[in-house]
Amino acid sequence: MDERRNLEEIILNGSKDELAELRVWLFKESVRLENHESALSERYAKLEADEIAFKEKMDAAERKLENAQKKLNNDKALFEQRLKILNNGFDELNNDRRRLETEYCRLEREKVYQRENEYDALDLLFRGANTPLTLKKRYKDLMKMFHPDNISGDHDMVQLINQEYSALCRQYDMSATN
Repeated sequence: MDERRNLEEIILNGSKDELAELRVWLFKESVRLENHESALSERYAKLEADEIAFKEKMDAAERKLENAQKKLNNDKALFEQRLKILNNGFDELNNDRRRLETEYCRLEREKVYQRENEYDALDLLFRGANTPLTLKKRYKDLMKMFHPDNISGDHDMVQLINQEYSALCRQYDMSATN
């Protein structure tokens, strides 16, 4: 405030030199303020440009993040879908394995039952053949029925018949010698 009164006094009562000096000082101060204002304007413009660039970068980063999140969500959904398909496949495979194990056990029981019944059937097939002649005749008749060259032939049955026939032949040969 003191300085302002000084300036007013110089303007009102000052000499030409003091007024000239004041004019020079005012001119310099005006130039300095204009330069400072220009520098501030440039700085403000630069800050505005930086702000715009920053907003653009942020927008681009947000778009990139959104796209990455969408891709991640899509990948997650695809992964979950594939996982579900794999789990369903494993469940089906486990069910198939259980069915196959059950079927295998059933077939094994059936094989055992067939083997037991085959020997019973062989006993039935040769039942009543008490002499070597009837045994031989029964063997020929059975071979005609079960020979593999026939339509209803069975190779395994022929082997079983041959084994039983050989055993019975040995039995009759042994009893004939005794």
